[in-house]
Amino acid sequence: MSRRPAFTLVELLVVIAIIGVLVALLLPAVQFARESARRVQCSNNLKQFGVSLNTFHDARRRFPPGRDAWPAPFSTQAHLLPYQENAVLQNLIDFTLPTSTGVNAQAAMVRVPLFECPSDSAKGRVPGSAFAACNYVGNVGTGINNGDYVTGDGVFLLDTAIGFLDLTDGSSQTAAFSESLLGDGGTTPMDPKRQVVRLSGGTPTAPASCTAGPYFGQRGDRWINGGYLATLYNHHFMPNALEWDCLNASNNFGLKTARSNHRGGVTVLLCDGSVRLVANTINAKTWRAMATRAGSDVLAEF
Repeated sequence: MSRRPAFTLVELLVVIAIIGVLVALLLPAVQFARESARRVQCSNNLKQFGVSLNTFHDARRRFPPGRDAWPAPFSTQAHLLPYQENAVLQNLIDFTLPTSTGVNAQAAMVRVPLFECPSDSAKGRVPGSAFAACNYVGNVGTGINNGDYVTGDGVFLLDTAIGFLDLTDGSSQTAAFSESLLGDGGTTPMDPKRQVVRLSGGTPTAPASCTAGPYFGQRGDRWINGGYLATLYNHHFMPNALEWDCLNASNNFGLKTARSNHRGGVTVLLCDGSVRLVANTINAKTWRAMATRAGSDVLAEF
């Protein structure tokens, strides 16, 4: 009677080892492919912002402001809603009332998929908040005058109508939107990507003024609100900088840069509607030149 062939223990261990090696090799490739798909989706979201921005301009001959005047400080994002196939949501908003009350508070709780970068694990809300958040932020400029969004040299300012005619550097040379990771909801200093330093008094002047705290984890909270905390940024710091972003208590002065979970950089929408992945290592002069609408800058390759 012949014996049936079987694996020896050594052969079994060899097979298990081979499978383990294959899994170890394939897993990073799968993760890389997934992140590549998320980055493509993020780029597509920003392209939709570009389409809506240009359509808004066609209708109004200007871009929306970065923030409406107090006491109704609505964001650029709120004004773009009907041009992003979200007219039903904008119809819930009463632009004559403060953003934080009544129907506007209800509207601000609605998540807008277009506002969310798929690479951000926060998934549309700051932890602990009932309000919907936004990963895409409008360019105030280089951070001139401590990031004042009244005198900013970018595209989205306080209650100010900027249009294509104002972009004398060229629409293909000027940043419109980029990315910002959502906050972690905490106040213990953990990660500059997820928190800001929010000064109780004064204005941010340089990195030295942005190290003492208090720390605030509400980045991106309430897409309906125009201001640095939720919907604006500037090019004072480099992309994904190690420095802490820094705002004043009213969110009208800020040193807040673009931040993302994409490998090596951040995605930027230019005013001509094109989208670029900008490396964290971009030359500082080029990064700041991208921020200005009329700085007489010629961009180097990036």
